[in-house]
Amino acid sequence: MGTRHLICVFSDGEYKVAQYGQWDGYPEGQGVDALNFLLHEFKRDVFLEKLKMVSFGTQEQLMAQWKECGADDSGWVSFEVSNLHREKYPENSRDTGAKILKIIQETEKPLLLCNSLDFAADSLFCEWAYVVDLDKNTFEVFKGFNTEPLNENERFYHLKYDPKHRKEKYYPVRLVESFNLNNLPTVEEFLNKFRDEEKDEDG
Repeated sequence: MGTRHLICVFSDGEYKVAQYGQWDGYPEGQGVDALNFLLHEFKRDVFLEKLKMVSFGTQEQLMAQWKECGADDSGWVSFEVSNLHREKYPENSRDTGAKILKIIQETEKPLLLCNSLDFAADSLFCEWAYVVDLDKNTFEVFKGFNTEPLNENERFYHLKYDPKHRKEKYYPVRLVESFNLNNLPTVEEFLNKFRDEEKDEDG
């Protein structure tokens, strides 16, 4: 299901990962995938070491990846080019989602990522966001369709997006749950958090 989202990693005072994803962004999808990685595969020391091999690529560097796979400057790519790019550079595929966390932990080569952090600014389109904050030692879940301004202490408060053509204004994604990495919930407990919230919204 097309549910657009972000997977982010924050460490040493900055975002190291801000991964745009196209599919299954809701908690039952990418949320559970990220949680399962953190519960069963995450090795903090290894992950932090591998993060040193991760950086945001420039537009030119990222375009070079596409051209290596057969793209030109037209702005359109064939299925063959798209599939080759996904196979060769899964770290920059819209299909990867929370799997980016495992890709980073297992990488043996430097990774140039696309910085999609600004996508969190428009919560009409960014339906969910997940942040692994290694400074705060938290796993945070953010929800889109937010029509209320954020408080100044909110993570994405500084992001601004105000399209003039809309009647209704959407603010950046808002925090709905935060979990300590040393005391993560089970999948069932995780999903119940969001079921409870939906009940509250329904009244």
